[in-house]
Amino acid sequence: MITRSVLAIAAAAGVAVPALALGQAPSGPVVVPAQGTTTGAVWSTIDLGTCSVATGTAVVNGNWVGCAWAGAGAPDVAVSAFGSVWLAGSSIGAPGAAITALQPVDPATSLPGSIVNVTGITAPAAAVAAGGVLWLAGSSASSTNGQHAAMAVAVTPTGLVRHRFRGPVSSYTASGQSIAYGAGAVWLGDDAGRIYALSPTRGSLIRQIRTPNTSGLAVSASTRTLWATGTRGRSVRVFSTTNGAQRKVFGVAGSPNAVVSAAGSVWVFTQRYLYRYDPRRLRQTGRYAMPSSQSGWLGAVSGPGGLWASNWVAQVVRFNTSTRTFDVNATWSNQNFSGPLASAGGSVWVPDRNNSPFPVGHAVTRITPTGS
Repeated sequence: MITRSVLAIAAAAGVAVPALALGQAPSGPVVVPAQGTTTGAVWSTIDLGTCSVATGTAVVNGNWVGCAWAGAGAPDVAVSAFGSVWLAGSSIGAPGAAITALQPVDPATSLPGSIVNVTGITAPAAAVAAGGVLWLAGSSASSTNGQHAAMAVAVTPTGLVRHRFRGPVSSYTASGQSIAYGAGAVWLGDDAGRIYALSPTRGSLIRQIRTPNTSGLAVSASTRTLWATGTRGRSVRVFSTTNGAQRKVFGVAGSPNAVVSAAGSVWVFTQRYLYRYDPRRLRQTGRYAMPSSQSGWLGAVSGPGGLWASNWVAQVVRFNTSTRTFDVNATWSNQNFSGPLASAGGSVWVPDRNNSPFPVGHAVTRITPTGS
């Protein structure tokens, strides 16, 4: 499939993108390309106003200085909630502080709003809207600050924390990696082999499940099943949401990570295939070859025209559920990290996390399909 980089688009549009030497200040304002065309979609990159080519003043050791690094300008996660697209990223505070910054973007105007800081959680890896609040999965401290625990925090649009759940501290890598909502619970998966079922109204622990698969979680509420993916063992595990019992294990080719429940099926993305499962009969009903990728697929969401998945190298694809083909393949920079994505306003929204904003970082990219 044909893709066009930001630099190529900028050159075609006559926009100057100068190459900056170490420590050299830009000679003039650098215009971030407003949009670009890729297979089956158009995209636009939205500067969150904290650090980008347009606001950086010089390059020191590969990073831009003169930027406001604090805030969701370096977002890890995008999620649709309360009529906005919310970007979540670690904020910079006092040494050792755990702070996550939330920043809304209006899907109608693409304008970013004010940042809300949430204390007690950092390194957000996933988010889900449930019961009028936004649940974040992350860690109680950064990986450089000793032992830390998996965290789930429920927060209102104004930043009021309604619930906090802290998992046990059993290793230096106990962080929340995935979160899902359905069948009467909020489900938090950590990277120490545990899934926690939490009360959506109290935030208290209902039950705990031990499993090697905690990278991705999805709930099929109609069949009361929880689907967990992970790179360990290259398998997909299915649990009962009623009692936590394991009901099925599927082997897959490649490393499964992104998983989504949509259109009456459960879908799992690996580097090689998109797998489709019947959650009622617990059997595989389809397998589709994935487009070429330099990494595994990090997040997936049901969006306009089908299923959308993002990976670690700023690539997003769409699987058209009507034609059963991949008809969108967008790549706007091979340097930017793309986290879990959101769907709102007829588009999908992908966080651009990379700390080296060339040609753009600390932003969110909006991708809109041009066809059905």
